[in-house]
Amino acid sequence: MKLYSKNLTHFVIQFSVLLVAVGCFAQEKPSFSGSIKDIAGNGLEGANIVLYPTNKNIPPPFAVSGKDGAFNVTVVRDEPYTLNITFIGFEPIKEDIVFSEMATTKEYVLKEALNELEEVVINYTPPIKIKKDTTTYQVDAFVNGKERKLGAVLKKLPGISVNRDGEVFFKDKKVEAVLVENKTFFTGQPKMATKNIPADVVSEVQMIEDYNETPFLKEFENSDNLVMNIKLKEGKKNFLFGDIESSLGYKDRYRFHPSVFKYSPTTVHNFIGDINNTPTRSFTLSDYISMEGEKDIKGIINAYNSPIGKFLQNTDYYKNNHYFGGYNFQYNPNKAHEFRVFALGMLDRSSNQDVYSYTYQPSQATEHRTNNLTNNNNVFYGKVKYKYTPDLYTVVKLDFALDRTNLERDGLNISDNNEDQRDYTSFKNHLGERFSMNAMMDKWFSGSNVSTAKLSFFGNKESYTNSWNSPFNIFSPSIPLSESDTYQVNDQGERKYSNLDLDLKHHYRPFRTNMISFGFNAKIQRSSLENYAIQDIDQMQSLFLDGFVNDFSSLLNELNTSVTHKWYISRPFIVDFGVVFQNVFWKDRQTLMENTYSDNNILPAAKIEWNFDEKKSLELNYNMSVTNPQPDSRLAGRTISDFNRISEGNPLLTQPTTERALLSFSISKTYGLSLYTKLGYRKHSKSIVQNIISDGIDGEVSPYQLDNDLDSYNVSIRGKYNRKYWRVSLENTYFYRNSISIFNGQQRFNNSVNVNNDLRFSTTFEEVPNVELDINNSFYKYSNPFFVNRTITTDINLSGMYDYKDWKFEVSFFQNFYSNRSQSNSSYFNLIGAKVFYHKEDSPFEIGLEVYNLGNNVNQTSNQYNSMYFMEHHRRVFPRILMVNLNYKL
Repeated sequence: MKLYSKNLTHFVIQFSVLLVAVGCFAQEKPSFSGSIKDIAGNGLEGANIVLYPTNKNIPPPFAVSGKDGAFNVTVVRDEPYTLNITFIGFEPIKEDIVFSEMATTKEYVLKEALNELEEVVINYTPPIKIKKDTTTYQVDAFVNGKERKLGAVLKKLPGISVNRDGEVFFKDKKVEAVLVENKTFFTGQPKMATKNIPADVVSEVQMIEDYNETPFLKEFENSDNLVMNIKLKEGKKNFLFGDIESSLGYKDRYRFHPSVFKYSPTTVHNFIGDINNTPTRSFTLSDYISMEGEKDIKGIINAYNSPIGKFLQNTDYYKNNHYFGGYNFQYNPNKAHEFRVFALGMLDRSSNQDVYSYTYQPSQATEHRTNNLTNNNNVFYGKVKYKYTPDLYTVVKLDFALDRTNLERDGLNISDNNEDQRDYTSFKNHLGERFSMNAMMDKWFSGSNVSTAKLSFFGNKESYTNSWNSPFNIFSPSIPLSESDTYQVNDQGERKYSNLDLDLKHHYRPFRTNMISFGFNAKIQRSSLENYAIQDIDQMQSLFLDGFVNDFSSLLNELNTSVTHKWYISRPFIVDFGVVFQNVFWKDRQTLMENTYSDNNILPAAKIEWNFDEKKSLELNYNMSVTNPQPDSRLAGRTISDFNRISEGNPLLTQPTTERALLSFSISKTYGLSLYTKLGYRKHSKSIVQNIISDGIDGEVSPYQLDNDLDSYNVSIRGKYNRKYWRVSLENTYFYRNSISIFNGQQRFNNSVNVNNDLRFSTTFEEVPNVELDINNSFYKYSNPFFVNRTITTDINLSGMYDYKDWKFEVSFFQNFYSNRSQSNSSYFNLIGAKVFYHKEDSPFEIGLEVYNLGNNVNQTSNQYNSMYFMEHHRRVFPRILMVNLNYKL
C-alpha cells in the first residue's frame, strides 16, 4: 500500500501545481475586452476580432463575439497590434493599437455596408476563421511547401495535433471522420487521410464540431462528433493527383505504395494500395473499429473480441508479407442523388515468436511456454451507400455492407511445467461472413418538428476449428481423453447471429429554449452455437468428448421507450435530462434445458452544461445503463479454450447494471494555455466476474454474478500550452477499480490501480530542425490475496525533422524501460530509425534512404494479468531494415 499512496500523492501534487500555474497564468496575462454593436446599439453576435502583431513571433490573438457582442482576448503588453473587426453585411474596422494596461476595454460600432451582398475579404497571416462550430485554416500561411502528406500539414496548424498512429485531435477531441470537398474520404478514417493525401493539394482545413450528416438535425440532436473537411486547391478539383512510393532493401525487403485520387464536381475516385514485407500494416485494429462505427464501450469491446479484431491485435510479428488494396468511388449527378461504393481487401502472411512465463493463481504454479506461430489471413470488406435528398426537408439513406474473413494460425509450441517439458502443435482456423443493411429517413415537418427512422439488419455466420496435437497428454484432467500414442483434440463449431433493429425518434421544439424528444427502439436478436470437441485416436476413429457438446439457440426481444427534455435556461446554461423505459425478454434453448428471463428497467440520464464562453465549459453527466450478457456466456456445456483451460457458461445470468457520473471542465485556446480535466465514478451492480477452479496450471473458468456492488474511479488532467512555433502538453490519469474473483469456491477481493503520466513537446519552426518528444510513464498495480504485481514502464519517443534546401532529414528514437518490481525483473528495449529524402522542387521524383531498428534489437518484454494468471511476455521484434526509396508524384 505504500507504493500506491506514494503514486497517488505524486499525482495530487502534480494536479495542484498545474492548477496553481493556471491561476497564476490567468492573473498575469493582460486582456482586451469589449463589445461589438450596430448603430442602433444592438450587440452583434459572431463578429470576427483579430489582432495582428507587428512582431511576427507573437501569435495573433483572435475571438468571435458572443452574446450581446461581447468579446475577450489575451494580449501582450506594450506590443503594437493592428486590429481588424469584420462582420458580414457591415463595414470592417481597422486600427492600430498598443495595450499599456493589464485590462483594456473598448466598444466598437459597425456601420452597415452599402452593398450588403458584397463580401469583405481581409488577408492576414496566419488566417484562421471561426464561424459558430467551424474553424477554418488557410493552409498556405502555415506550411513551407516541403510537407509530403496531410499529417505533416496538420501538425503545423495551431490547436490541431496528430499522434503517431495518424489520429487527429482538436480541442482535445478526436476527429471521428474525414471529408474531402464535403465527401467522405474512403471509410472516413483519419489515419488513411493523414498518411495518404498529398500535402500540396490542400487549400483549407475545416474543423467542424457537433457535426451531423443531415444539416437540419444539428439543431435537434446532441452530437459530439468532430469532423475534418479538406478543401482542395482549385487546380486539383478536377485533376488526377497522388503518389507512387516504392522501396527496395537489404535481404529482399520491398514496399510498393500507390495512392491515387481523382476529384471532379460529380465523381470521386480514390485508390490506395500497399505491398510490403516490412513492419508496416495499412489496416489496423483502430481502423477496423472506426470503420464499424463503434463509439460506445460495449460496441468497441465486441469489435475488439471479434475474430478479425483479435487478428488485427497481433502486431508482434517479426516477419510479414502484407498485401492491401482499397478503392472508393462516389457519384453525385445532382444535389438530390449521391451514390457511393468502397471496398478493401487484405492478404497477410506473418510469423511470431513468443516466450511466455505464467504464474497461475491461487496455486502459484509456473509454466514457461514458447510459441512459434505462422499466420495466414484474408480479409475483404465492401459497402454500397445511396443518399437521396429530394428537398431541404427530407433525407433518405440506404447502405449495404459485406465482409468475409479467412484466418489461420499454425503453431509449434513447447510447454515447460516444473521442468516437465512437452512439445505440441496447434492450429486455429476461422471462416466468417457478415452482412448488414441500414435504411434511414430524416424528415423536417416544420420549424419545430423533426422525425428520424432507421431500420437495420445485421447477420453473422462463422465456423471455427481449434486443434492441439502432442505425443504427450498435456491436457487438463477435466478433459476425458482415452489413452493413445498421440493425443489430438479438436474443438470446432458454428455460430450464427442476426439482429433486426427499428429505431424511431421525434424532436419537438415548442420554444427556442426548450426541446422534447421521444424515442422508440425495438430489436429482435437470434443467436445459435453448435459446438463439439473430439479426440482423434487415428485417421479412422474419432471420439466425442463427454460434456463438451453444445446445441444452443437464443431469442431476445428488447423494447426501449424514451423521453428527454433539453432546456436552454440561458445561452451558457443547458440542462438535458431524460429516462428510458426498457422491457427485455430472452429465451435460451439447450440440450435438455430451457431458460427464460424478462425484466423491466427504468434508466435515467442527465446532463448539465455550463458554457462560460466559447473557450470555457463545465459539464456534469449521469447515466444508468444495463447490458445483456453474451449468448456464449450462457452455455450450459463446456468448451476448450486451450489445452489447459476449459470455459463453461452460466445459464442463469441476468443483466448487470452500471451507473456513471462524470464531471469535466475545459479551457480551450488555439494559442496559450488550455486545460482539460475529468473526474469519473462508476458503480457496478450485479457484475459478472470469473469463477475459477484451478489445479496447478490447469483451470476451469465460468461467469459468476455477484450480489455485491463494485466501484471504479478515474481522474485525468491535461494541460496544453501552444505557441506559434512550439507546443507542450502534460497529461496525468489515475484509475482505480475493485473487484471480486472466485477461486475454488471462495470469494476473494482484488483491485487494480493505473497511474499514467504523459509529457509531449513539439516544434514547428521554418528554418531550423524540429523535434517531437513524448515521454510516457505508467505504474500498474494488481493485487489479490495470492499475488501482487507492480510494474513500471517508461516509453520515450524522440524524433527530429529538418528541411534543408532540397533535402529532408528525419530521425526517430524509441526507448522502453520495463521494471516488474514484484518479480524483480527489468529490461530495456530501443528502436532507432532514420530517413533521408532528396526532392527538387520542379521534379516529380523523390529519392531517399530509410533505416529501421538500426541497433537490430531482438526482444521486447511486457506483461499482463487477470484473475487466473500473471503472464510475462517476451516477443521477437522485426529485425534491422535498410531500404532505398523512389517516389513519384502524379
